[in-house]
Amino acid sequence: MLHTGVRRIGTVVAIGALAGAGVVAVAPLADPPAAVAAVGECPPGTIPGPGNTNPIWTDNNVAIYAGQDFRAEAGAAEAEGLVVVQGDADFTKSPGGTFNVGWVGVGSGVVPSPGETMLAVGGDVSVGAGTVLDVGANARNAANELVGGNVDVGGITTPDYETDGSRYRLNNGTLTQDLGADATANWSTWGTEITTMSAEYAALAATGTVTAAFTVIDFVGDGAAAQQVFTVTSAALAANPEIHFTGIPDGASVVINVTGSGAASWAPYYFSDNGVRVDAPTSADFGTVAQRTLWNFVSAASLHVAGPSQVLGSILLPAADPADDQPAMRVTASTNGRLYTNGTIVMDGVGNEHHNYPWIDPPFDCIPEPIVPLVTGSVTIAKEISAEDAALLPEGVLFYGTVVCQLPEDGGKFVTEWYVAPGESEVVDGLPVGASCVIHESIGVGSRAVAPLVLVGPVLAPTYFLWQTPVWDPSPPQFVVPASDDPVQFTFTVTNALVRGAFTIEKSVEGEGAPDATFTGTWSCTLAGEAIGDGEWLLQAGQTTEPIEALVGATCTVAEIAPSDPDGGSWSAPVIDPPSVTITAASAQEPLTFVVTNTFVPDPVLGGFDIVKVVDDPDGVGFDDSFGGTWSCTAEGSEAAGGSWTATTTEPFAVDDIAVGATCSVTEDAPADPEDGTWGDVEIAPASFVVEDAETRVIVTVTNTLTADALATGGGALPATGTTVPWWAIAVGGALLIGGAAVVLITVVRRRRS
Repeated sequence: MLHTGVRRIGTVVAIGALAGAGVVAVAPLADPPAAVAAVGECPPGTIPGPGNTNPIWTDNNVAIYAGQDFRAEAGAAEAEGLVVVQGDADFTKSPGGTFNVGWVGVGSGVVPSPGETMLAVGGDVSVGAGTVLDVGANARNAANELVGGNVDVGGITTPDYETDGSRYRLNNGTLTQDLGADATANWSTWGTEITTMSAEYAALAATGTVTAAFTVIDFVGDGAAAQQVFTVTSAALAANPEIHFTGIPDGASVVINVTGSGAASWAPYYFSDNGVRVDAPTSADFGTVAQRTLWNFVSAASLHVAGPSQVLGSILLPAADPADDQPAMRVTASTNGRLYTNGTIVMDGVGNEHHNYPWIDPPFDCIPEPIVPLVTGSVTIAKEISAEDAALLPEGVLFYGTVVCQLPEDGGKFVTEWYVAPGESEVVDGLPVGASCVIHESIGVGSRAVAPLVLVGPVLAPTYFLWQTPVWDPSPPQFVVPASDDPVQFTFTVTNALVRGAFTIEKSVEGEGAPDATFTGTWSCTLAGEAIGDGEWLLQAGQTTEPIEALVGATCTVAEIAPSDPDGGSWSAPVIDPPSVTITAASAQEPLTFVVTNTFVPDPVLGGFDIVKVVDDPDGVGFDDSFGGTWSCTAEGSEAAGGSWTATTTEPFAVDDIAVGATCSVTEDAPADPEDGTWGDVEIAPASFVVEDAETRVIVTVTNTLTADALATGGGALPATGTTVPWWAIAVGGALLIGGAAVVLITVVRRRRS
């Protein structure tokens, strides 16, 4: 938690600005109020609505804070409470008149201590013609002496207060110009606190419900929580100007987170609590609702607070990114609470006033003690980081931390922030002289490096970086703030380094007979989708790389370039286990390991066999000497090879390139029978066989037997049933046969002639 002053550290309070009309300041003021509380007392309990007879209470906390400029224009009337402006302040009313600051004619009566600073401006102050800047009107001390209020100016005044004070009414107070940063040093961290606390409130879970319909928004609390939280859109606020609260416990604070970017406009005209209207200044609960309520415009680029009602509650607007020539906050209504923004505030309504109703939760609650002007010194912080780490960071990155000082007077704390770029140094000034201070740098994933955002302030850079603990020189980074003219000044150097882990690549080779070989490949790492490193590796079997460093959180992978196949075999595709690794902090001591395995597959040993054709033709029938069929081989149960064959009885068929160990078999296509014969069943030997080695070829004999048909042999094939006929009998029989045939032929011829 950051605090923007010297009093304490607290919770950020959202600014409350409520706009309204009908209450007009009196200038110059008349006699002091009848009831005057003792100086240094915050208001107990409820504060009445705005009036000119309220008791006087003391509040030296900031009522209005503008991180840039402040302008009072048109008919704006008054700003009650302490006003702090980091830029320039201009008071030019049209057509002129008085603008009250600090103490006012009609207000809450909660005002800065008499004689203390009521307007602090970091830049210049200008007061237009016809306008009077009235500071601390009727601000009287315990002795009822008019002591007014003081004005601290970092730059100059126009007209120059020292030569022409006609437009300045300080009521016995003082105006000091040319103060530089000291003018607003007590509030140097407020801009950051506003941004930080707005974000903290925006992150709170809602405790109540919101219903918007027919111009009415109902905020219904749970009746129990000490801090009631609601969420509503800026569009809903703009469309429903009646604000109704119910179920808010006594003493509870109320945070209303208003969402929606862009330009917001809000013009409420009615506030009620438990069914009773409370925005009339005479309402007994006016101050209760104004003090307890905080409107947190989380992401609005700008805000216009308008409308005819008294706007109840503090208003917090952290953004400062309005459209060109427009203020961050424009107020044309009367507001009741606190007004805080990192941008410019313009009050330009008709008689509109800001009434100081401190929020009831710290750090923007009432602070009765005066803020003591600081005598300030400084410290220098230098940043060192390796070029390798710096190259990985987004462009424009700054490193962030705080300086926490223990105030010697009352034990309070002063906290300010610092930002420094790699390789540069930063002077942190505005530190209270004599305070004991410690420098801190934020630690954790992504929380140290920040990137600047124009107008709003720094925002976190990518959160995927993990940093080592900062190293300080001298160490520890503690010191007592010296005065600016002290010859001993302090410079602390802080060195940062990203946390790295490591991985290795191991080469494994498997397979019988694997030859010696060198393997090569690449590695690469990414973090949040961005490449952050790559390289090459070269290994032989059994070797492991040296540890390769990579940022913690990175995802790394390994690839291998396909090796050339050696003689006698080939390499299978590499197996990389695991496929990827995520780098851990522990891997710096025990690197993660990739194992890249290649398996050598030797070329197979090949053999073969011959198919020899044998034909048995005992009858000499004759045949077409061309035979064929198929062959096939299997290895480990699966077909490994196969094809067809053709052979003759004189030309065998050779089958080559068969893996040793394969089991093979041969079949023959049945040959066509010749004209005078028939093929018998084929005989194949061996019917199945194994190719045993490369040198021994198996001879597969395919034998076919051809048998002559019976008619082709003249019946000679029939078995004999009688005795053997002598040769001479056969000759006689033949002669008789021939003679008989001749007789027959002659007879036929004769008949044809007749």
